[in-house]
Amino acid sequence: SSSGIGQAAAVLFAKSGAFVTIHRRSENGLTKTADLIAECGISIDQINSVKGSVTDDSVLKALIDETIEKFGKLDILINNVGIANKEGTKEHRSMEN
Repeated sequence: SSSGIGQAAAVLFAKSGAFVTIHRRSENGLTKTADLIAECGISIDQINSVKGSVTDDSVLKALIDETIEKFGKLDILINNVGIANKEGTKEHRSMEN
């Protein structure tokens, strides 16, 4: 959620009144997107951020658990990650493996 489609989606949903959880491996990317959302006049209370690699099952679980804990529910997931040819095949990225 720190650039490109993910960032644009997070900003658009936040501007529309959604509470958003953003994810990135680096803290800098999270701060950049959170600041961009805040610059649009959106309350920081509408934003949750989770740092870590989506190849780590505990990070995937935290994305869901922390969203529900902070906002009380989870309505929509937008899974937008650019890891093709970097992290292996789909079989190696699934939560079951």
